[in-house]
Amino acid sequence: MGTTLSGTKRILAAALLATSALAGGAFAADKTPITADGLVEHIKVLASDAFEGRKPGTAGEEKTVAYIAEEFRKLGLKPAGDNGTYFQDVPMVEITNRPDGPMTVTGKDGAKSYEYFTQTMIWSRRRTDRPAVKDSEVVFVGYGITEPQQDWDDYAGIDVRGKTVVMLVNDPGFATGDPKLFDGVAMTYHGRWTYKYENAAKHGAAAVLIVHETRPAGYPWGVVANSHSVPRLDLMPPDGGQGRAMIEGWVQLDVAKEMFAAAGLNFDELKDRASDRGFKAVPMGIKVSMALNNSFRDLKSRNVAAVLPGASKPDEVVMYTAHWDHLGRGNAVKGDDIYNGAVDNATGTAGLLELAEAFAKAPTKPARSVAFVAFTAEEQGLLGSEHYALNPLFPVAKTVGGYNMDGLNYLGPTRDLIMIGAGKSEMDEPVLAWAKANGKTITPEVFPERGIYYRSDHFNLAKVGVPMLYTKAGVDSVAHGAEWGKAKADEFTRTDYHQPSDEWKEGMTMEGGAEEVRMLYELGRDLADSTKWPAWKPGSEFKPIREKSLSAAR
Repeated sequence: MGTTLSGTKRILAAALLATSALAGGAFAADKTPITADGLVEHIKVLASDAFEGRKPGTAGEEKTVAYIAEEFRKLGLKPAGDNGTYFQDVPMVEITNRPDGPMTVTGKDGAKSYEYFTQTMIWSRRRTDRPAVKDSEVVFVGYGITEPQQDWDDYAGIDVRGKTVVMLVNDPGFATGDPKLFDGVAMTYHGRWTYKYENAAKHGAAAVLIVHETRPAGYPWGVVANSHSVPRLDLMPPDGGQGRAMIEGWVQLDVAKEMFAAAGLNFDELKDRASDRGFKAVPMGIKVSMALNNSFRDLKSRNVAAVLPGASKPDEVVMYTAHWDHLGRGNAVKGDDIYNGAVDNATGTAGLLELAEAFAKAPTKPARSVAFVAFTAEEQGLLGSEHYALNPLFPVAKTVGGYNMDGLNYLGPTRDLIMIGAGKSEMDEPVLAWAKANGKTITPEVFPERGIYYRSDHFNLAKVGVPMLYTKAGVDSVAHGAEWGKAKADEFTRTDYHQPSDEWKEGMTMEGGAEEVRMLYELGRDLADSTKWPAWKPGSEFKPIREKSLSAAR
């Protein structure tokens, strides 16, 4: 988008300013407005077939990062990447996992095989040409969690070194609904598959299989299959991934039940027992064999970063983030093999560019610097933000706080707003004030079992102590009501999430998304003009990290 507003955008801008003033909002007349038209312009470019699904390491990446950098340049924002550029290099390895036959499970009554993609999905994050386990003993380890603060250890009293562990997705609080057990129905980081694989590796497991169930996982099997059937990227550690299990993966629920039956065990009974404190892991008396043929390609992807230097406190930084990537080309669905990622996350990237324009064109500069960072490889496991957190372009102790966008509202304005991970930090309070001033209600997370706070890039910044806000549009549609909104959100997860059908379609509107982005502008502008340093709240897992970081800086 150019540096001048179109006639349509000017008209919308004036209307939005008037509407905001009538609503009693904080969007003042001296602030550049953000419009639905501006968002749509960017989304249609980024989610077009020409960008081939924006997968890192492809021609789609080249087009995407060039587009974002050029938009930053046209706005006059300063490069904030490596060597005076808008780019931060992110070294990666692309791993292509090809199954070497089916997964075979051997019990007392013989062996049975299970097919890759339809029944099981396996991969390896080791730099090994042929990762395999053969006749590996299988152990059921419940939820696969070790958490002293919860007095919980699914590995207590069992040696799983060299064995295959099978576990449930999510965490015990989801199964019981007990708010005192982990976070009740809301997934904690211990319920995420990333944690489970890491924890199993720490205990020496050779292979890790998670039982897939749609509701506790937060997405259907198709998401698992499509995400892992294409070449995957990773930040390869110096040891070549030797600290990981040899094989990681998922199995369908019916496969898991057959495995337990082959062991003379009842899956449903053991699943119920696994949510009891003091559960003991169960050696299953069966063996599993599976193998892959791997190939590797080293590449460099890029985060894209720009900054508007602050007028009086340029060393203090307020951040806005979004991931630019999606899945690229993959398995064709109804003849379409381009995973365009319109909602996820061309919308968030468009929001980042609209925010950059709003700050760049504001009549006055904010006191603090404002940074805009588009991360790579979020879809590969939050890799771009992980690299940034380990190699920050702005010192962590000087980063005041941040706002992440991942999937903006494309269904129209809502009466409510959802704060993901509410109660974790003082970043919440300004949102509550904004909602009250603008006639919005705050709705609890609609699907807390999905662990959304741990599934986007803000999480890696939070892990190094930076207070991060992550909001989502509510479900109470102004036009259609709450039941319609919730049904539409669920429908997207079931039918479009990580599918080629996540495209820009007729009937989509960014009026609600523009409202989200304007809110983030107001919140960020206020923080950038203040002397506030939002803190994590007592009990947050990130509070000690932040305090240590700030203490060291002082």
